[in-house]
Amino acid sequence: MQIPDSIEAVIVEFDQKAEPFDMHAVQAALSSARTKLEDKTEASDAWADIVASCVQAEQEDRPPWNTYFGPMGSGTRGEAIVYFPDIRELTAEIVDHWETRADNLTHPVLRGRYADLVWDLSRNAANRRADIRFAQLAIDSYVASVADGHNPEAHDDVEALKRALQLAISIKDSDKTALLKAMMLTRFYAEVETDGWWRHLYSALTENRRSGLTADEKSHMVKGLEQLLTRFTSEATFDPHSSENVANYLLPYYSAAEDFDSVKRIGLAVSQAFEKIANAGSRMQAMAWLQTAAEFARRAGETDRVKELRVAREGAIRDSASEMKPFTYSQEISKAEIEEVNNALGDDNWEQNLFNIAAQFIIAKQQLRHQAQETSRSSPMMALFTTDVVAEDHVAARVGGADDEEGSLYRHADIARQANRIFLSSALNAAVERHRLSAEEIAAFSLRTNLFTDFPLVKAGIRAWLYGDYVKCLFVLVPQIEDAFRSLARNLGESVTKEKRGQRGWEVSVNLGDILAMEKVKAEVGEDVHFWFKSIFADARGMNLRNLVAHGLASREVANYVNCELVIHSMLILGAYRDVALSCVRRVE
Repeated sequence: MQIPDSIEAVIVEFDQKAEPFDMHAVQAALSSARTKLEDKTEASDAWADIVASCVQAEQEDRPPWNTYFGPMGSGTRGEAIVYFPDIRELTAEIVDHWETRADNLTHPVLRGRYADLVWDLSRNAANRRADIRFAQLAIDSYVASVADGHNPEAHDDVEALKRALQLAISIKDSDKTALLKAMMLTRFYAEVETDGWWRHLYSALTENRRSGLTADEKSHMVKGLEQLLTRFTSEATFDPHSSENVANYLLPYYSAAEDFDSVKRIGLAVSQAFEKIANAGSRMQAMAWLQTAAEFARRAGETDRVKELRVAREGAIRDSASEMKPFTYSQEISKAEIEEVNNALGDDNWEQNLFNIAAQFIIAKQQLRHQAQETSRSSPMMALFTTDVVAEDHVAARVGGADDEEGSLYRHADIARQANRIFLSSALNAAVERHRLSAEEIAAFSLRTNLFTDFPLVKAGIRAWLYGDYVKCLFVLVPQIEDAFRSLARNLGESVTKEKRGQRGWEVSVNLGDILAMEKVKAEVGEDVHFWFKSIFADARGMNLRNLVAHGLASREVANYVNCELVIHSMLILGAYRDVALSCVRRVE
């Protein structure tokens, strides 16, 4: 490997610097020098130092190697995952180069980085065990970078101390471990005074039992945290969010020590702080802050206070509606477009016409996944955000985010239903008019699979829809859809009762959510029909119509023609669910 002169010049310049710098500055200078190289071989040789400067620390829980140093980020190229930089391309020759750098450089920041890279990545990059002297050299360099003021920011000092302690413990160097513990304790108290990087120092010393921290030293650190809590709950320096942060370290300490008086004192202090800002803020802010207040009241063991705060939060949620702003978009649909759809779905046979409507207006789950993936690619940040589904007086669900893989599908299903609502409405009306359909005929189509057990009630609900009595339609037919799924589960050999909670020996019927959770039911109707019904009737991330109706939460506004037409469409699907499921599969093939 022949390092280009311009790259070598950058390394020499930083090795001789007197003022503080970090590896980001080195990376910027090296990248600039590399872009000016015209020879591809030279640019390739420059990568050994480029990658050394731009890998990120504290990446043990991330791929590809779960080592201390790892890539800055990752992406996809086709189906393959790529990393930036891709440390999988490191070679034994590059590790040899790092060893030479570590032995020859004198600046603690540079020497520490190269020595630590050798110690951390040799096994994966060069298939060999690094000499322990590189760990020792990294420790000494990190200590020197802090003691001699070579790091530009406090977080650089803290990161260096943490890593040095980690290395000293790993090689069982008790003297260096003791030195670093002392340095970190001193720095902890300094950071407490400025509310700086104390969290990282506290965690590093208290969570690793081999750090050598004594009970007295830990108790003294806790006193420092108590000072912070007092500061953040005092009128002049009031900061509820910082008090919450401190409490999250104090409460586990006092709980482990069984000092429940302190647990109660701290939990109440934070709870009261959040209640105070909730009372002074908007109702939307109060929704979140009263939740935190209730959580810390619970941790304090104050049951009555938790109930009071929950009642207050319910009131804030109700009042928050006046602060919310609608977001709308317009969609122009011509009469010709509607007629084109109606003509495509229409058929001289009335049953075929109804089946066409049933199959057309259900979106296959794979299509929803594709839409979600496209959104993630085009708007990756938006895909990470969560959305709270707010009911009248509570947060019914939280949709999306990294921990909710299916959440985005509910969003896209709802968007699809809104986009299709005019077409569905027109298609249903056109079928009724074309074939002079009666409630009996529509009910008969729904009963083709023998899932509905009460024909007169189904007929009455459909007649209510035909005559615009949407309240009756909704409150009659939604329970009938649940009953149809109960029949399906029974036909599949599943139990349709369960033990009544809190009453041993009593039994109650399973609800729609229970039934849709049954694997046999899901397999029978297929994932597309299963998800469609779940998103409309039995999941708080969707419309949740069944629970709204069953629990008396459906207002008069819910009983409208749009929702009733979704219910009628659902009845049609159940009348031919196997063929509808097959149609969805063929659509995405």
